Amino acid sequence: MRIATRILILIAATVLSLNAQEVNSKLNTTERYYKGDYRQARSFLHKSFETDLQREKFDAVYYRLRFKIDLVNREINGHAAEKFVSLQDDLQQLSLDFNSQLKVDSVGGAAVSYDRSEEFLILKLDRAYSKGQEINVEIYYSGNPQREGSIAFVFDRMPDESPFVWTLSEPYGARNWFPCKDTPADKADSADIFVTVPEGNIVGSNGTLKGVFTDDENRKTFHWQVRYPIATYLISIVAGPYAHFQDYYHYSDSDSMLLDYYVFPENLNTAQFYFDDMGDYLDALSFYFGPYPFLKEKYGMAQFGWGGGMEHQTLTSIGRVGAGWTFLYVHELGHQWFGDQVTCASWRDIWLNEGFASYSEALYAEWAGFNGIEPGAEAYHSYMNTQYFTDDGTILISDTTTFSSIFGRIVYDKGSWVLHMLRRVMGDESFFEALKSYLNDPRWTYGSVRTENFEEVCEKVSGLDLSAFFDQWLNYPFYPKYEYQWIVTQNSADNIIAEVTIKQTQTQTLYVMPLDLKFIFSDGSDSILTVLNDQFTRDYRIRLFKEPVAMILDPENWVLKEAVENQVERFVEGVEFNRIYPNPSHGEVWIELIHWQKEEIPLEIYDVSGRFIRRLEPVRKIYNLHSYFWNGRNELGQKVSGGIYFVRTVSDKFSVKVQKIVIVH
Repeated sequence: MRIATRILILIAATVLSLNAQEVNSKLNTTERYYKGDYRQARSFLHKSFETDLQREKFDAVYYRLRFKIDLVNREINGHAAEKFVSLQDDLQQLSLDFNSQLKVDSVGGAAVSYDRSEEFLILKLDRAYSKGQEINVEIYYSGNPQREGSIAFVFDRMPDESPFVWTLSEPYGARNWFPCKDTPADKADSADIFVTVPEGNIVGSNGTLKGVFTDDENRKTFHWQVRYPIATYLISIVAGPYAHFQDYYHYSDSDSMLLDYYVFPENLNTAQFYFDDMGDYLDALSFYFGPYPFLKEKYGMAQFGWGGGMEHQTLTSIGRVGAGWTFLYVHELGHQWFGDQVTCASWRDIWLNEGFASYSEALYAEWAGFNGIEPGAEAYHSYMNTQYFTDDGTILISDTTTFSSIFGRIVYDKGSWVLHMLRRVMGDESFFEALKSYLNDPRWTYGSVRTENFEEVCEKVSGLDLSAFFDQWLNYPFYPKYEYQWIVTQNSADNIIAEVTIKQTQTQTLYVMPLDLKFIFSDGSDSILTVLNDQFTRDYRIRLFKEPVAMILDPENWVLKEAVENQVERFVEGVEFNRIYPNPSHGEVWIELIHWQKEEIPLEIYDVSGRFIRRLEPVRKIYNLHSYFWNGRNELGQKVSGGIYFVRTVSDKFSVKVQKIVIVH
């Protein structure tokens, strides 16, 4: 229980009233579910379009992709009809990312010839194109797109040995199975995906299923249409003898959206049971972030052969079906807002995808409860503690050429904690308003974003300068390490001062953060106040209206940190009585003992002749305050007579402490 006690904070003998806004305005005065294949890193990534100036010469507008899949021989025939817009004058060629092991059969449209250069397909154009002009090219190709050590395009087998295909192109895998401008910074405005498979197989993909067509050989072609902008790594297919079922999400009294599911046949009944909660997942994240961003198309999940999950736009890929996967399903759904609606423009900023999706998990815990804890703040904080991350490394990625550096745990869990701390700094109202404003800003909604875009929105909504906050948490490794101590001085009954010292002992940057201090009082009540910690060592003098028995730094765990209390002498010597009340008593007595030992310390009561009366064990404990109750009776349950009694501690580690109790009848 939190008692709304009025507290004044005195710092350097000056009375300072610190409300939340003032604290925040001073801030700048001074293995979850991993994606990517770690085996896949190759030298060609160093030559990728992350550093290639060719990417700046044209804009991807539209992909029309056709695949005929031979599941037995593990080959595809592909036809890509693609539209680009020139971003400069005198553009005479296009350099597209493309897997060198696939054979180019021919090119067409504006492409009159081609050349291969390591991982690039260089198309010579029929003329020089001026800035703003459209360029339509066609590429016919064939072969096996599956590369050793890659999970971008996989010929696989279901548990019953049926062949099937699945894809996972993040971060650099789309080039393995279709020619494209393979960067998250440039989304195509739309796409059409046609996949032809043998009879008995079905295909799931992004967007809306526009039709299924059967040819003379009983092969079926599935036409999927995407009319929201989409990044290349979010384009995906699954194809094989899937079990397929559907449901609907009713997001208003009169409107609904298709829920579309593809699972291995043996998992159909299990999936129908566990996926029934999808409406609640959507309700929760829509409450926090705004409406699901692809309502005009669908949301679905498709089982694939990798053990984690992947947020393919409108059709998440999942490795397992069943209990224990709730928060993975929520994580990938959260990506539909953070990763798909707004996509990191560079893999350096991958935390904008993964940190936000991981934080979606904590918000769902707050919405629905977690680990037996009812919905609310306690469940939220309990879930955040499962993401506590205190390893080395910076959230902003410096090396984007290796999968392990892009998708290390730091961007998931520490990224989630950055948002958790930002919520505390900004306050709930501003924080959630900023999330929605960030998602719907016309400059980048359904486009690509960078960290500075998110920071800009947060500062605009909150009115705070957050540059130091983002700098200290994104650009430096580790976290603050606090050592603190406190002692109470009392000048009079109504003038109690808590003297608090907080030190930061880490060797990296100084962290400027608001810190909550929780004071515990002997009657079980408590008060929490907020101080600004902006120095490596800072002293605080805090006036209280009751004497505390304990103090906790950051009691609700709003700051990613280590915190150690250096206990002052008052609490180090051992054991002492705090108070006995009422005393004198008519029979029932409460006794309070103060100590920081883990083990319980019994009490024994004797009369004035030294005769043993009763042994007591603590009945409750609040931090270092241990409370005992004596009902005025002896070991046999008989009421003791009036007189003087002595209560003493029983411990072989500390000297015996004795106090007097007076019983009157």
